[in-house]
Amino acid sequence: MIRAQVHQPFFRKFLYVFLGCTAFAGWCLYDGLIKYPKNLTIAEAYEGLPEEGRREAWKELAAENGWPTITPSKTANDIRHDISSQFMMVILCSLFAIPALMMFMSGQGTWVEGDETLIRNSKGQEVPIDAITKIDKRKWDAKGIAKIHYEVDGKKMKFVMDDFKYEREPMGQLMKFAEAQLTEEQVTGDFLERDKERIARQQAAEAEAEEYDDEEEDEYEDAEDAESKSSL
Repeated sequence: MIRAQVHQPFFRKFLYVFLGCTAFAGWCLYDGLIKYPKNLTIAEAYEGLPEEGRREAWKELAAENGWPTITPSKTANDIRHDISSQFMMVILCSLFAIPALMMFMSGQGTWVEGDETLIRNSKGQEVPIDAITKIDKRKWDAKGIAKIHYEVDGKKMKFVMDDFKYEREPMGQLMKFAEAQLTEEQVTGDFLERDKERIARQQAAEAEAEEYDDEEEDEYEDAEDAESKSSL
């Protein structure tokens, strides 16, 4: 059987999203649990001093506690708002990170395989080739997605092919197996894979013939130039 393994670059980008969101969430947690609460303590201590002579008193209090002697740049209320914002950012990061991790994990160890008689995937879904009734390839060329419709014991079912999630070359071969017994009318949205190969060969032959004609024309022109120069 030909097996298409998972295409890791497709799933790896979800891992990168997860790691990026996790790192940013960790930074926000550090700010919300350690950095900003410390700043809040300093700001509250500063605001608790009498306004008269506050700057001088602050220098003494700050020196006693090992705090910066400069005046806090934010009020206590502003810092409390910043702390709340950090926890909101953690929640938002989680909303992106958890689905991204689930998407990454969903592809690990999965595969699609098949031969001239059967196509199946790692989830246990099997498609007998002779049970295929039609294939929808409208998204095959642009997004690598095709829907194989088949019927077993009177039940109509669907099998999704995705060559973005799985190795493209084996998936193309599996698509050939799926189309082997179908007509052009049964495959919508794109050419049959066997027709694509024929068209590609035809285009290559035409390009080669055109290149050969251009070379002959160049040789003919060179010969004419040489003949005209010799006549002079």
